[in-house]
Amino acid sequence: MHLYRRRSTYHFRIRIPSDLRHLIPSVELIKSLKTKDPRVARIAVAPYAQKATEVFTLLRVGILDPTQAIEQLNSLLQRKTDKEVALSPSKHIITLSVAIKQFIGDRQHGWGIKTKLENEGSYKLILDILGDIDIQAINRGVSRDLKETLMKLPANLYKTNPDKSVKDVLNIVGVTPMSIPSVNKHMSRFSSLMKYCRDEFGLCENPAVGLTIRQKRRHDEERKAYDGEDIKRLIDAISGHQERPERFWIPLISLYSGLRLDEISQLHINDVRKVDGIWCFDINDDGDKKLKTLSSKRVVPIHSRLLELGILRHVEINRKAGHPRLWMNLQRRDADGYSNSVGKWYQRINRKFISSDPQKSFHSLRHTVADRLKQKGVQEAIIAEIMGHARDSITMSRYGKRYQPALLLNALQLLEYEINLPI
Repeated sequence: MHLYRRRSTYHFRIRIPSDLRHLIPSVELIKSLKTKDPRVARIAVAPYAQKATEVFTLLRVGILDPTQAIEQLNSLLQRKTDKEVALSPSKHIITLSVAIKQFIGDRQHGWGIKTKLENEGSYKLILDILGDIDIQAINRGVSRDLKETLMKLPANLYKTNPDKSVKDVLNIVGVTPMSIPSVNKHMSRFSSLMKYCRDEFGLCENPAVGLTIRQKRRHDEERKAYDGEDIKRLIDAISGHQERPERFWIPLISLYSGLRLDEISQLHINDVRKVDGIWCFDINDDGDKKLKTLSSKRVVPIHSRLLELGILRHVEINRKAGHPRLWMNLQRRDADGYSNSVGKWYQRINRKFISSDPQKSFHSLRHTVADRLKQKGVQEAIIAEIMGHARDSITMSRYGKRYQPALLLNALQLLEYEINLPI
């Protein structure tokens, strides 16, 4: 059980129990048995395992103090050489800033640029709130205090109060606190960091488990769909943008397809193509494009209303001009692709002309499509295919093929809005 083979030589290895890691400055103990024979190794390992287990038990019940336990473990492992440095009863402090730096260094390779920036922002805020303390000092009470402080701070703290400390901002009267989802994002990232500290630095436990705030709203209530009057105001607001065609087409495409803002903003000319004789938007991550999830890669048929309004004419004009993309006014940013400027523009016109409801945004267009298809009785799996959502069913996701464009188009054609658009 405690045998470990390295370069053909057997070793004794035992992990420090999680409840003792704050007392013994190591994650595991390893000692060469100096044999390549498995039969000899099985006999030789027994006294090491028995003695180590005995020390752990005596430390738990208080017969040994940490210094005595460490001395006995050093004696057991004969840790006196340069290669096998003895355990030290003196506490090696790992500060929060060091833990954050190592955590980001290890994990960032799996993050996109935007995710990396968001994580770095969260950990900077957490560090500013807690200070550069020893991670061993972070317990349940400290974690709860962090949550309570986050619930009092405003969103975008460093943008709105660039010259103030966290303490200064907390003393400002009448500050609108950040939303509960934002607090939960920070606490979730903090919990991930503490789990990493437990595994890497021997933190006794993850003190942030289960501290996210339960929300009273269901997931389908976090964003609202647009109603009929909202859509009429939307059409009025986006009309007349001949010089900036993306401001007309992008909201309209989402309204008739459910595509995400990022997906529409990065469309290339060649992404508008026929599939099985049906004009479609090909959503992919070729070249400089990116996808939110693997299931986002799909083809979505173009609604007949968009064809009537002339989307293919816009495509052809750009093709003849030698443009690679549909919206040449949009500039790409590494952090968020092509959607930044058009997203900010939409936020302004949304609040000014469409709705003052904070739960209504560009994403409401996707909710509008999903809700209307649902109310029309469209199967959930077809809606998921159109929206680019992962399907929970193993049978459908692993073995089922993509729905044919004709079937998806039949569903999308059910989207009808009581609006007048010039053709």
